[in-house]
Amino acid sequence: MKSATKTKPAQKNIVGKVVGRAYGLVSRALADETAATNLLVRQHAEVKALFKALQAAPSRAAKTAVFEELAQKLVAHDAIERELFYPACEKALGMTDLLGEALVEHGVIEFCIYEADNARKDADFAFKCTVLSEMVLHHVNEEEHSFFPEVEQAMTLAELERLGTRMLARFEAAKTEDFREAVYANLKQVLAGALKPRKGSGKASKKSLTPARVKAGKRRRAA
Repeated sequence: MKSATKTKPAQKNIVGKVVGRAYGLVSRALADETAATNLLVRQHAEVKALFKALQAAPSRAAKTAVFEELAQKLVAHDAIERELFYPACEKALGMTDLLGEALVEHGVIEFCIYEADNARKDADFAFKCTVLSEMVLHHVNEEEHSFFPEVEQAMTLAELERLGTRMLARFEAAKTEDFREAVYANLKQVLAGALKPRKGSGKASKKSLTPARVKAGKRRRAA
């Protein structure tokens, strides 16, 4: 009987923790849509729908129009994660493996956007869009199922809502900017070895991303 009595406080403690965690998860699920992680999940859903529309588009012109919208949203989404969300996550969690991987994946996704954008009139446009889709879906799945739960445990709901409000404002502004300029500038920094490309650290033109060996070959031919 004594052993049973001793286990009751421990059992109550475990139950309390489980109930508390469940309450927290439900509260976050019911939170304002502009809470940072909820905002990102909603944008993920919009991007998934655009990938389906791109695949189903009946003509090259239709596919190009969908791709333009998709690329614009992806690059604006990148801006709010890279400029606002990830720095807040690093402050709350430190540079975790999941955060580091997410930053690297953003560089790969931007390269895929660059490649697909340059192939819009080529036969391999569909292949490059497929690879872009696969990269984005992998990134989204890892964020939503592994990274966001960690963030939601480390940050309060009020913090997430304040962050989400700032992110939404930046997203709307980024959608009005030329997505190509942002992609070129970020890729220039990634190619230079930056893990976290910074806004306003120098614009890159499309020409500046031409491989050095190609530029050298052109100079030799000109000579």
